[in-house]
Amino acid sequence: MRSDQPNCAVLLVEDEPLIRMAAADAFEDASVPCFEAGDADEALIKLSQHPEICVLFTDINMPGSMDGMGLAMVVREQHPEIELIVTSGKCAYSNSDLPGSGTFLPKPYFGARLIELVKEKLASFAERRSARN
Repeated sequence: MRSDQPNCAVLLVEDEPLIRMAAADAFEDASVPCFEAGDADEALIKLSQHPEICVLFTDINMPGSMDGMGLAMVVREQHPEIELIVTSGKCAYSNSDLPGSGTFLPKPYFGARLIELVKEKLASFAERRSARN
């Protein structure tokens, strides 16, 4: 991660443990701090506990009180500064279907593409933060 992003982390929300572990490993290998959640409710708790989260990476199809698209909408409303990446292997969306400047990443995805996309989102977050200061 670039030195101008010292306090940025990703929140990874995925209910399938093996997929979540693979993505978390990719983030670790790329030195991108990552918090993990298995559903939207857990994700909202993590968001309240970790202000350094600046990218949400969520699966759409998850059990619980809301799916990943609902989570993305809530995060956009409550934390408009957080960048969004939404993924699914069961349905396809275009970026224009997502809130804000969200990006859709279809499954299966390669770890390298995920890391590239996350780093783009981290850079965008850092640019917006610099413009505000």
